[in-house]
Amino acid sequence: MKSAWDLVRGHERPKAAFEHAIQSGRLTQGYVLSGPEGIGKQLFARGLAQVLFCQEPARDSLSPCGECPACRSFLGGAHPDFHFVQRDPGKRELSVDKLLGPKEQRGRTGLCHDLSLRPHEGSRKIAVINDADTMNDEAANALLKTLEEPPERAVILLIAGNYDALLPTIRSRCQVVRFDPLPDDVLSELIIEQGLATTPTEAAALTALANGSLAVAKHLAAPACRDLRQKMLAALSQKQWNGIGVARDLAAAVEEAASDVPEQRLLATWLLRAAVEFYRTALWRVVHPAVAAPGGIVEAVKWIDSLPLDTDAVVDWLGSLIERCLQAVGHLEQNVGVALCLEAAFADLARPMPGTTPVRK
Repeated sequence: MKSAWDLVRGHERPKAAFEHAIQSGRLTQGYVLSGPEGIGKQLFARGLAQVLFCQEPARDSLSPCGECPACRSFLGGAHPDFHFVQRDPGKRELSVDKLLGPKEQRGRTGLCHDLSLRPHEGSRKIAVINDADTMNDEAANALLKTLEEPPERAVILLIAGNYDALLPTIRSRCQVVRFDPLPDDVLSELIIEQGLATTPTEAAALTALANGSLAVAKHLAAPACRDLRQKMLAALSQKQWNGIGVARDLAAAVEEAASDVPEQRLLATWLLRAAVEFYRTALWRVVHPAVAAPGGIVEAVKWIDSLPLDTDAVVDWLGSLIERCLQAVGHLEQNVGVALCLEAAFADLARPMPGTTPVRK
């Protein structure tokens, strides 16, 4: 591999934006790479870093030469001017120690200190802060001071799944670059390349559930996650069920399947989106009873057919259930606790249609 870009798939719009900034000499010192988890933002940041370090890059594209001392040093993981920080495994927050060093060395080590030093090679330093949206207040304020008076020729790339979780003062000092979920064709290729599926048909089925995220696809490929989805669908298919009890069981299963909090949020988000597809299939069945829903969920069809519902009333009811699931997804993006979010959402989903006992016309 001669370029870190070789690992980046898709994201042509962000590539074009950075290419224009580099060629026009308008590269700023702070960027937020924002978008869903598991779509390659960290790989993109590393690819961009190699481009900026390369001593002989191509003039008209983001193509590092791969052969100069800077490229070889970067690809070997030994470039002295590249700095990468992220949360420690199992931790919920990115602590101030990563930015300012431990208490006994506060201000004399850490990322902010390292960026204040002159570059060892070339003319710039590059920092990638993964999990930037999980910084605690002390860490965020430490970074803010560096962004307010950024070291000369330093480029700081913040990776954030939840842009709104960053301090407004940090957002105002950085340029946001938004990343979209991976296109279906790209995600399907990655699923097969990484052995998550063995046939295009299996890859397509996994892609349809993963919402453009390779991280979600990896979880979905695990038998435990397939069982988790079936457990939820079985609950939604009941005429009466205990929403809070089901939510607690699902939250416990999510915690067991993923020890890392962001991954738990991914799984919970995926479950809620699967619930959205359940209710959308049911809604399609009501509105288009003679036509099968594209990618429809069989359990949803059986469920809606078993209920004595008035057509007009059920359309509004199903619409409210879909809206409630999407609202819960938004709460997860705002860092609401997984268990609390699932309990509140499923308690609402388990309630019968309010106001009347539905009767099919």
